[in-house]
Amino acid sequence: SSYRFMAPEVYLHEKYNETVDVYSYAMILFYLFVGRPPWPNLAGLDAVRKAAEEGDRPNIPRDLDLRMQNLMKECWADNRNVRPSFGVIINVLSDFSKDVYHQDSNEVAIAHSHNQTSTSCSCVIQ
Repeated sequence: SSYRFMAPEVYLHEKYNETVDVYSYAMILFYLFVGRPPWPNLAGLDAVRKAAEEGDRPNIPRDLDLRMQNLMKECWADNRNVRPSFGVIINVLSDFSKDVYHQDSNEVAIAHSHNQTSTSCSCVIQ
């Protein structure tokens, strides 16, 4: 359920801004890197309660790249004022891509656009 990815301030009916999307992005990023949703053994509503009322966050595996660990922690910070902007997030991910894949995100986007022969998606989902 989408509750699982909801920022605590939304669940608590507090005033909020675009940083709620940064929080949700961190939860999705966790899901992508770890391969399971945050608090997989809880219903979505119980998961958001755990985050909002207890200040809990998912346990990040220690073997995950330290930059990605820090990015998630910054994005799901309790204090919405310290969550990074998406501009900062893109820079972190771009630097990570350069270091890990030895290619910058612009090169990937350009290579992808040159290889497109049609407007349909050629993705394979397993």
